[in-house]
Amino acid sequence: MPPRPSITSSFARMSLRGLQTTAPLPPPTTPLPPINDTPSSSSSSSSSSFTSALSHLPPILPSSTPESTLPSSTSSALSLLSSQSTSSNGRYILARLHSRTYLLHPRDILTLPTLKPLQSPGSTLNLTKIIEVGSRDYAIKSQAASASLLKRNMDWKEKRLSVFENIPNDLVNCQLTVLEHTKSPMERILKKKRRKGYKKTIEHKQGWTRLRVGDIHLGQPQAQVQSEAEPSI
Repeated sequence: MPPRPSITSSFARMSLRGLQTTAPLPPPTTPLPPINDTPSSSSSSSSSSFTSALSHLPPILPSSTPESTLPSSTSSALSLLSSQSTSSNGRYILARLHSRTYLLHPRDILTLPTLKPLQSPGSTLNLTKIIEVGSRDYAIKSQAASASLLKRNMDWKEKRLSVFENIPNDLVNCQLTVLEHTKSPMERILKKKRRKGYKKTIEHKQGWTRLRVGDIHLGQPQAQVQSEAEPSI
């Protein structure tokens, strides 16, 4: 008895037979519409609607923008920062605390592990390791901000002995106010050794200190302050 054809093969044959044609397709009876060089009313209305939709967008910037010149002195750089921001708005600093870099703005709340020695709530602390200060378009960086790039071409001994300077305190000044000393919820860690009868539970509460960032004040270079203090003859 011959094998019975599968259903899929029979469907495939039917679909092929339906697609095969013996006579060529007839030519089109209706001619195509003529091509007009002048735009029609529909195209003009569509173009006007397109331009009206793009009217609220800002203008396109030129491909080549003029390069901004760098300030020639520290005092001019500080004046650029002061023209674009204030001590309580529009400024930021990068500071090193507990071997980590933090981005701080005025009135931010910073949470750190408990500071030693313990400071009472309400006391103020001065930031001494500020590596960068800036606004929306301008920034002043110290060598410590690019320490990783400067250490690439050094050997291991130079990396250990090299010390990069931060921004002096007379240029940038920011204070932190101690808000409170708190602790995290209780953490229980179970330590156990198999077949030794050793089982121990360790309880721990991590302490934290919350600080509020104050205003970021910009000063003047020390040389300029001395020149202004000297009396003129």
